[in-house]
Amino acid sequence: MNTPKPLAHYLQILLDERGLRIKLDEARVPEVACEILGPAVLRRVEKLDFHNGELILRCHSSIWRIELRLRAEHIRHRINERFGREIVRAVSVL
Repeated sequence: MNTPKPLAHYLQILLDERGLRIKLDEARVPEVACEILGPAVLRRVEKLDFHNGELILRCHSSIWRIELRLRAEHIRHRINERFGREIVRAVSVL
């Protein structure tokens, strides 16, 4: 006998069948990036955008631009790790 499954299970199947999981994950990238960067770094980031696989961080301080450029690969790796696949191809710091 089949045991009933939660509605979330069927929603996940629907997202996969319609190819919507990718769009949903892309919409969540800024939120996940904020969690990974943390409040101390976010205070220095003026704007955070995500377009076409590129996470863009804008900040006024040249010191923080350098710091974030040094951390860019680590940030990219941690975000992709959270999603379980490569969703962020590049991190640009402006």
